[in-house]
This record gives sequence, structure tokens and C-alpha cells, in this order.
Amino acid sequence: MIIGEVIRLKEPQLQFSVGKHNLAIDPRFGLSEYGPLDGNTGRRAFSSVGIGLIAKEDEVNRVLKLLNDLNKNLKPKRGGSKVRYKGFEDIYGIATDIPEIGDDKVISIRNYEFNEIIGKEGAFKNIISLYGSKIQQYVDNNRQDIGVLVLQMPKILEKYFKYNYDDLRAHIKALCVKKRIYTQILTESSLQAQASDPCDNMWNLSLGLYVKAGGVPWKLESGEENACFIGIAFGIKKSSEGQDILVGLAEIFDVFGESVTIRVVEEEFESEVGYHLSREKAKTLIETAIKGYESEKQEKPKRVIIHKTTDFNEDEKQGVEAALQNIPYDLVHIQLNTSLRLIPERDFPPNRGAFWDLETEGGKGILYTTGYVESFRTYPGAATASPIEINRNYGETELKKIAEQILGLTKMNWNTTALMNKEPVTIEYARKVIDVLKTGLKAEGFLKDFRYYI
Repeated sequence: MIIGEVIRLKEPQLQFSVGKHNLAIDPRFGLSEYGPLDGNTGRRAFSSVGIGLIAKEDEVNRVLKLLNDLNKNLKPKRGGSKVRYKGFEDIYGIATDIPEIGDDKVISIRNYEFNEIIGKEGAFKNIISLYGSKIQQYVDNNRQDIGVLVLQMPKILEKYFKYNYDDLRAHIKALCVKKRIYTQILTESSLQAQASDPCDNMWNLSLGLYVKAGGVPWKLESGEENACFIGIAFGIKKSSEGQDILVGLAEIFDVFGESVTIRVVEEEFESEVGYHLSREKAKTLIETAIKGYESEKQEKPKRVIIHKTTDFNEDEKQGVEAALQNIPYDLVHIQLNTSLRLIPERDFPPNRGAFWDLETEGGKGILYTTGYVESFRTYPGAATASPIEINRNYGETELKKIAEQILGLTKMNWNTTALMNKEPVTIEYARKVIDVLKTGLKAEGFLKDFRYYI
């Protein structure tokens, strides 16, 4: 017996370039047919996408070949996405500036430089120093035209740092944040994917480069205008002295308006009370986010919706209330792993957008942000579809509307052209911030633009 009600939410539509017929549920179809949101608005502040490269010396040609594939017309692999990749300029309406060997924008890491470090004492720290010196060399050579830096992490690093590879990647990303460089990290799997499914690979690489150059690819078609969404996530930073709990915040607003702003909130980051914020910390962080909104929009938001990966305790509720005062708000605990499930009546998993309202007093529901997509007649996912749990800890907004907002925000991740993502961008980008904070990046070196962290 099912307690409560199960309904299917409508798949959110995305809006692309300005025009009457510019809506699609699939990012690839929308970009291919209509072009990016900022493509014909006059707001695009760059005339080409400049690209730089740091790569292992014997793999520079291989990486440059991959980058030149950005301008190819590639048909989709059978059984995958049905949308052809038509080439970067055709899709985004803007050219790429891809360097050649010998250019100042191509920095090689010599084989012997790796060999002197790999397998020896202090290798992790020394690899970071090696990349730091190459990044500085790139900056010195290209001060007037930094562009987007493609940074290759060769297979040798995956082999020798397989247990802390993600940590190494985050440290290299942090080096670039400190130098104010937008980076596209290229792994061995990305290079291998070019052989197995070049169409899929180019879709995701092209979007990453376009966004990091400053592009705005799409927004949600409809919803609550002048709303500010804030995501709060936590992570652990380990050290020889123990461990600290870190707090990451991401803020997204105007997702339904004429422009879209996604930013991260800069403040002191260590939590004094485990996976929760003190009253004062909650107040300070939310005030900082609202000041950012007011600075950008010249007005206060009409409503604030805060997503958090842990429940809101009384101190946090009091801190938020003190920060927002007369602004209406909702506090939503998003639990990414839950034991609750819907059992499908067929071989496919439940539909994406299936929402089970448990009709509890406070407001609790189960939402499938991944699952079977009716319009595609398939489940476009690799792993088993699992839902997220939504708990409304405070607020008067109907739980169904909160679920619709979350479903929409799963499509606002500008780092992938995938049809669906499990996490709303509020939480996903807050976690990206934490990945970099774990490296020891301090508040004074923090940058608001989310593009530095993805």
C-alpha cells in the first residue's frame, strides 16, 4: 500500500536563443537547433573562444588533434544521443582559437620532469609544484590573452595516484583559481572517449569551453521570477592534525529572467558545529548571498529557497530568519541517498519526474530526478535510477512546487549536455566548491564566479 500520492511532474523545458520557437527538453537538441541563450542578445562579451594547453610533451599532438575535432561534424553513435554534433562554430555561433605547437599558448611538460617525481618520496606535493610552475609559465607568456586553459592529466598520474587522484585534480584546479584561470581538465578517459564516441565527447567538451569562456547556454523556461536559490553542502578536509568540516555555498538566480547568474559565496568556511552552521555563521553566509543578489539586480529577491544536504537545526533556522527578515523563504533538506523507492510495473525504472508526496505534517517526498524518459522512450542513464528525498524544514510553498523547482535545477548544470542529472545545481556546485576548499584555499583567494570551480 502506498501512503500519500504519486504523480509525474512535467519535464522542464529549456530556453535557448531569443525567438518564438526556442524551447527544448534536451540541451543538445536546443543548442543544435536554436543556438545558446546569449547567442543573439548582444550580451556575449567575447568574439572567439581562446584556448591554451598544458600537456605531457609526447601527448601534445594527441590533445591538439582532439581540440581540432571541435570543428568537425560528427554523427551520433548508434544507441546513444540522436543529436549530431555539427561543429563548434555552427552550434555556438562563434569561432575557436586553437593553438599550434610552438605557440606561447602551448606548454609542454617534459617526460623527465614526470620521471624525476613519480614513485619517489613527496611525489604528490612535487607533482602539484610541477603543475604550478607550468601554470605560471603559461600566465607569463599570455598575460594579455589568458583564454580557457586545457590542462591534461596524463594516464601516468591516474596509475600512480589512483587512491587520491580526485584530490590531485582538485589541487591543480585550486592552482588555477589562485591565478584566475578558467580551466578544462582533460583526463585519459576523455581522450579515449574520442575514439569510442567522438560525438558525445565533443558535445560535453564544447559546452565546457563555451561556458568557461563566459557563455550562457540556456535557462529554464518558466518558474518563479526574482527568486534566489542557495545551495549549502558540507565536506571533510583531513590533515595531520585531524579533520575539519567545510561549508560550500552556491547561489543561482534569474534562472527564469533575461540573464542567468550563478556564483559562489565567499566567506570563512570551517564549520564549528559539525555538519551544521552556528546561528551567527548561518546569518552571515545568507546575508552575504543576499548582498550579492542585490548588487547584481538592484533589488531584493521576492523569495529565497535554500537547499541543504543536512537538515536545518534551530540555530540555522534562527540565523536564516535574522538574515532574511521580511523576505519569504523556504528551507529544504535534500537527502541524496534514501532507502525509499517506488517499484515500477515494467522492466524500466520509474519515470524521471515521478514524485511521491508522503503527505507528512512538515512536508516530505521522494523525487526521481533520474529515470525513464517518456519522450525518449528510454532510460538514458548508466547507473540504477535512485530518487532523492525532499524534506521541507520551513516554508509555506507547496511541496509539489518545491519538487518542480528541484527537477528544473537538475537541468541547470552548464558542465554537461546530459539529458538528466541527479543533483540540483545548487547542491552540485556547492560540492564543487568544497572540492577546491579541501586543498586549503583560503577566503582571500576565493573567487565568486562558479566557472572557476567546474
